[in-house]
Amino acid sequence: MNESIHGERAASEPQDRVTELIEQQTVISEVLRAIARSPHDLQPIFDAILDSATRLCRADIGALRLSEESGLRRVAARGDPLLVSQVWSLFPVLAEKGSLPSRLATSRLPTHIPDLTALEGDLRDEFWTTTVNAGLRTGLLVPLLKDDEIVGTITLGRKQLQPFTDKQISLFRDFAAQATIVLESTRRERQYREMQSELAHANRVATMGQLTASIAHEIKQPIATARTNAAAALRFLDKSPPDVAEVREALTCIVNDADRASDVVDRIGSLIKKAPPRQEVVDLNAAILEVTALTHSEAVKTGVTVGTQLAGELPRIHAIGCKCNK
Repeated sequence: MNESIHGERAASEPQDRVTELIEQQTVISEVLRAIARSPHDLQPIFDAILDSATRLCRADIGALRLSEESGLRRVAARGDPLLVSQVWSLFPVLAEKGSLPSRLATSRLPTHIPDLTALEGDLRDEFWTTTVNAGLRTGLLVPLLKDDEIVGTITLGRKQLQPFTDKQISLFRDFAAQATIVLESTRRERQYREMQSELAHANRVATMGQLTASIAHEIKQPIATARTNAAAALRFLDKSPPDVAEVREALTCIVNDADRASDVVDRIGSLIKKAPPRQEVVDLNAAILEVTALTHSEAVKTGVTVGTQLAGELPRIHAIGCKCNK
């Protein structure tokens, strides 16, 4: 009889391990999907990691904290919505250095607390008091490590006095290691994008220096033309009788020149701002004519003749450009 039971257990162990691996890969896949959906936003990734960890270990509540100079800052809390709102509203967002989570993380090993009320000594700090008063009875904390450096922690809790099993702890530890890789990869990618943005900004500023003379000309030209048209309008008004038609035409030209000067200023502003790139519909012919007008004075100075031969009714295209605040 005992041999039969033992045989059944031995036979079920490989199947259990396969099930665990499938479940672990499933939750990792969910995290990767969160990254694919929100490559520029870390919060959905934090939430996906914590959702997966909470479900993987059958916990009632969980928190993800990332290391910073002053302690461990909570960046995500998941679980039953009512429980999350009740429990985590009692906890400070920052678990300062020296607090219970910070001290437990220093071991760099998973810390399983089957009965939180059984803790003794200096572990019974303010953080512990808040935990017990919030109604949590069993806890599990796993540090997130990179080159043996603590980059964060994932903490899970249960309302009932129900210790986590060795298999759950082992599975959670493996998941935490993979989650650390995901977080580090995402952080590096974000740093890379920020460096690209800084470089693009530096290039735009350098370009502005090179185009200063041309820009000054483009602004002065419509202003000078507007002044000429204004003087002409005054002369037409001084006639007896005033030439109203000519005055109207001169004023129309002044409005057009003012719009052109304003447009140049707006585009200069959008070029030197650190505005993120965005997709927009572009008229190629209009873009070519704008660039030609902008560089006209520099071309003339260097003896370059610019000619255009544009096809009519070209389809508009989607392009990446700087945000222009008109």
